[in-house]
Amino acid sequence: MGSQGSSRDSPLAGKSILIVGGGMFGVSTAYHLASRLNLAETKTSITILDRFDFPSPNAASTDLNKIVRGDYSEPMYARLGLEAMAEWKKPTGMFAGMFRQTGWFLAAENVSIPFLEASSANLAKLGITTIKKVTPSEVREISPTYTGPMEGWQVWWNPTAGWTTSGDALAAMVKSAIELGVKYVSGGDGWTKRLLYGPNGECIGVEAMSGKAHFADMVVISAGAASAELLDFQGQLEAKGHVVGHIQLTPEEAEYYKDMKIVDHFEEGIIFPPNKDGIVKVATVRFVTNKKNRIAPGLSLPRYRSDNPSDGIPKVIEKEIRDWVRKFVPELADRPWFETRICWDTDTKDLHFLVDKHPSHKSLYLATGGSAHGLKFLPIIGKYVSDMLEATLDTAFAHAWAWRPDRPLKPNRGPDPHPFPHRDLSEFEDFSDASGKRASKL
Repeated sequence: MGSQGSSRDSPLAGKSILIVGGGMFGVSTAYHLASRLNLAETKTSITILDRFDFPSPNAASTDLNKIVRGDYSEPMYARLGLEAMAEWKKPTGMFAGMFRQTGWFLAAENVSIPFLEASSANLAKLGITTIKKVTPSEVREISPTYTGPMEGWQVWWNPTAGWTTSGDALAAMVKSAIELGVKYVSGGDGWTKRLLYGPNGECIGVEAMSGKAHFADMVVISAGAASAELLDFQGQLEAKGHVVGHIQLTPEEAEYYKDMKIVDHFEEGIIFPPNKDGIVKVATVRFVTNKKNRIAPGLSLPRYRSDNPSDGIPKVIEKEIRDWVRKFVPELADRPWFETRICWDTDTKDLHFLVDKHPSHKSLYLATGGSAHGLKFLPIIGKYVSDMLEATLDTAFAHAWAWRPDRPLKPNRGPDPHPFPHRDLSEFEDFSDASGKRASKL
């Protein structure tokens, strides 16, 4: 997947590059840079810094599974989705065997319908004509384990989409990057405390929690939900939590549900087929924020389980998830959770990524803002970040992903997939007195 051409021709050849954060953006960028540069020959160094060994447990990418699809109301992301899917489907390479083409149902009842209509139309323009609108009765024919009424649902069926073992994929890409000469530093030396600046405001490196200073010619912030702990993004980023529950099936149940399809109800939640261990993942798509925190009250920052091990999930949201599951697979609605978590990502206002150089701090770059739809691009996004670092990024991407604190939202930007107001954790009784310890995934 690396770029062609001479490594020595790159303006990055011979540079030292620090990547802060071992999630999707950081790992993919490290891999593609290393593929492009031939580190030993060009005497280039690339180092990923993360608080944890890979795959970093705080990264949104480190999960049982994520959807891989090209269904987008924005044509740009539809094209990128198909490009990425081609990599996921390759029979050889680091991701071989990690993609499951189960197909998925896209559903809505009200405000998310325009997104689904636009997404279907965009894929048809790109030659994907197998997507069709189906009735609840047809849903039950395609996936017989869905026995509920699905009353009021409008549903589209896309047989070309599926899911990947995302945590495994992230780990595989780290290993491939290390084979190419990338260094991965974790623990106290990898846990970033603050950025370091020179006399003219240029970024010269980072200081780790251990006190160790890492100096570099270029610093890339790819810290996901924790990015705003390190830098003032002027309101461009907001950490948002996705409440997730896992159900452990018996071997007999896993066999019964093995052909289950993904359901993504854009106003309610997502359910995945059982993985190899018989675990079904269910998640809400009505996200939460964490503005009542000790680090920067008023700014939503992640509240990681690694720092708050006694955290559960809000009981109100748990009930919402179970009530939703009851509408189409009632047999699983009241099953006990094998595990729960709040998966933290960082959203931009327009849901476009943030991939740009910092306008004020020379040598500081941003690759973040996954906005709950980034992991599917793991195989390819680093190629585009590398282009940005080399100042060759295509103008359409450069505009969409630019540093943009004052850019108004355009009315024609495409329908929002989840147009719901977000609730703060402090609004829930079981989180109302919990501001959380210091949290960082770095």
